[in-house]
Amino acid sequence: MRLFYLDESGFSPSLPTGYSWCLPGERKRVKYEYPQGRRVNALATYEPAARSRDAVPFERTLTSDDLLAYLRERLPAAGVPRVVVLDNAGIHTSKVVKAARPGLAKLGIFLYYLPAYSPELNRIEPVFKQVQHHDMPTRSFTTRADLRKAVEDGFDAYRRRLRVKGDNESRLAA
Repeated sequence: MRLFYLDESGFSPSLPTGYSWCLPGERKRVKYEYPQGRRVNALATYEPAARSRDAVPFERTLTSDDLLAYLRERLPAAGVPRVVVLDNAGIHTSKVVKAARPGLAKLGIFLYYLPAYSPELNRIEPVFKQVQHHDMPTRSFTTRADLRKAVEDGFDAYRRRLRVKGDNESRLAA
């Protein structure tokens, strides 16, 4: 069995400011930019056993059809069942996804839903946090293309770090 954690995350043109400074007695003001129509959403999986992750950015709102296409096309083929752990987001539990589950089972893809309100059980959440708060050093973007490039670069930096970390660990002998 291969285990994957799947979720999606949105990236705004103005990312949260983790910290800042100003002179004593002054008040720091951070300009808010309305993100309407400028967000980039990423659909991603994380496979802890292989220390790998895959992410696809979209410059639009994600749908259940996007999720199903991702599951069919982007999950690596395997001779063993692939279990995908999901939260209970609307696109994960829609009628379209429920109707597609038998077809996915024939492909060896099985969906496992986490209990409601338990994001701490989805191991991809720390990946999103790392990418949003640490692997994207620029906090504000003027164009959606720049934001998409930064999201892609952030996920690539995280993937490279996972690979290096995995290479240093001992492995089981055959």
